[in-house]
Amino acid sequence: MAAAARRRVAALLTVRPATRLTALLAVLAGAVALLLGGAAPASAHAALVSTDPARESVLAGAPRQVSLGFSESVLLSADSVRVLDPDGRRVDEGGARHTGGDARTASVRLRAGLPDGTFTVAWKAVSGDSHPVSGAFTFSVGAPSQTSAALPEQRAGEGAVGVLYDVARYVAYGGYALLVGTGALLVGCWHRGAAVRPVRRLLLGGWAAMLLSALALLLLRGPYTAGGGLGSAFAPG
Repeated sequence: MAAAARRRVAALLTVRPATRLTALLAVLAGAVALLLGGAAPASAHAALVSTDPARESVLAGAPRQVSLGFSESVLLSADSVRVLDPDGRRVDEGGARHTGGDARTASVRLRAGLPDGTFTVAWKAVSGDSHPVSGAFTFSVGAPSQTSAALPEQRAGEGAVGVLYDVARYVAYGGYALLVGTGALLVGCWHRGAAVRPVRRLLLGGWAAMLLSALALLLLRGPYTAGGGLGSAFAPG
């Protein structure tokens, strides 16, 4: 019985390099699959759940601020909430902020003496999972009116920028899997594998994938969260 066990161990230790390389590739493929499978969000992105003033409401007098409530914490920028009057001019001031320090809210002050008519609120934020969310709604003071407010045709995280950003992110996951999977196998059970050219190529490919994807993510981050086009990634300033 013991002799048979020793023979099986000896057979495993003398397995051909090609067979071991096949096993390595299988392990790496599994790691990539796990990473990509786990990349799907475990829960929905932040959603707008309340507004003050309410959507499409008609108020007797002009409000002093606009407040938004979200289903989860969000990150804000200074222009996360823009309020436009019927002529398309901005009437918000002071920049967006969390109301009372609650990260699930956003609010912005409005100028005094607003005219009657329909106002447009355009908002954008970043969810806790780094996914940008955006939208718009209207409210009216006195009575509804025509409005010339121009809103972005593309939502944050959508369009060509969103596709390229997701591709770069998955390439980064794949590069990380190559590095970690290959390194773990070499350190744990195949010390001589580092001398095998295909294995070195896998390590180099992992480094290259992570480096290039990191550069792409940095370049696309601004337009991805702001809802800009691909050209804005190369715009100065």
